[in-house]
Amino acid sequence: MALKNPSVGEYYAPAYQMSGVPFVTSSIVSLGATREITFDTVSKFLVVKNAGAAATAIAVAFTQNGLLAKNSNYFILSGSQSFSADLKTDRLFISGAVGASVPFEVVAGLTVIPWTEMLPVTGSNGFSGVG
Repeated sequence: MALKNPSVGEYYAPAYQMSGVPFVTSSIVSLGATREITFDTVSKFLVVKNAGAAATAIAVAFTQNGLLAKNSNYFILSGSQSFSADLKTDRLFISGAVGASVPFEVVAGLTVIPWTEMLPVTGSNGFSGVG
């Protein structure tokens, strides 16, 4: 009988203890449009910044359904505001909330855990507050 090496899953603590592999992107989102940012591996931390003027805003969510007004599982970043947290996720959804074209930046530290090992974080999987 052959032995299989265990795979690295989302609960593999050492992956969160070492420095993250850098991921950086910047883009523009139009009013009402949504951009999905996907990571090849699970994040250790992330920073999202609205790089637009003071009169702009973006909505940030962890599921596309979270951006729906009926769910309201998102947070708003006004111009020049940023958000940072130690969160494990394999994707973000960013929508233009105020302003014609809003630039934004995302910085993440990625683990060695493949995105396929991340449990789907959805309301239907019992996660409240995500959409």
